[in-house]
Amino acid sequence: MNEKLDRYIEGVKDLPMAPTVLVRLIALFQQPDRDVDGIVELMRQDPSLTAEVLRHSNSAYFGQEEPIVDVFEAVTRVGFYEVYKTAVAKLGSQALQRRGDAGGPDVEKLWRHSATAAAAAGVIARKAQENEGLAFTAGLLHDLGKIVLSAAESGGYALLTKQFENGGLALQRAEAMLYGFGHAEVGGHLLSRWGLPDNITEPVRRHHQLEWAEPFERICAVVSLGNIVAHGEEDAIPAGQYESQEALGAMRVLRLEADDMASLLEDARNDIRRMAGLLGVEAK
Repeated sequence: MNEKLDRYIEGVKDLPMAPTVLVRLIALFQQPDRDVDGIVELMRQDPSLTAEVLRHSNSAYFGQEEPIVDVFEAVTRVGFYEVYKTAVAKLGSQALQRRGDAGGPDVEKLWRHSATAAAAAGVIARKAQENEGLAFTAGLLHDLGKIVLSAAESGGYALLTKQFENGGLALQRAEAMLYGFGHAEVGGHLLSRWGLPDNITEPVRRHHQLEWAEPFERICAVVSLGNIVAHGEEDAIPAGQYESQEALGAMRVLRLEADDMASLLEDARNDIRRMAGLLGVEAK
């Protein structure tokens, strides 16, 4: 399968470029003793990233009395996780908001969904005592494979996504029948080729599976449920209707009950509202 995916990806002419700063940032983020100075220096090397971090850190939400003028100061005053999310969102958007073939996916809709899934996955990870930063990152990148399939299959993929407009497991299965693999496998494999770690690539690769294996079982379930919450927000699904096989399987792994979904959804909506300006999504 990996060799087949390699050949497929290598045959795509308009492939997203590897975000080298993002790969290095995630590697630094995962170190047991984080080198904050190294992370700050890495961010400073990208002026547009620095500007975004400062813009978000000085937003009305944080209510800073004195403006923040440096990335290190932002880490100190609003917290490392906030700065990390800002950087991941900025860098991830460069891959996910690419304008390609006119017959490709609606990139704005795809970005809104990815951003919502990232925020939801972060909230679920916090509830489940998993790593919020990794969950947010994997949630943001979970549909990267759709960009690759669109570039490879052009208008044919656009027709498929219109047929399965709500995405989800049905689209994943249709892709597998037509191309030999779905967007989840394609996205996870591309991220592996870029050098991202397994605890991000595996949740992306397996976010439509119904069961998972250790050591990535829980983080896969977090991202899967974050994706479901994002679809639910788009389709206005009440909390009591999260009863699909995917949702129930993820909740079982994370030891969440149906009653937990209402508070999780409210926390996710609050996070989405708080980050609306950063993520470029509509706050409900």
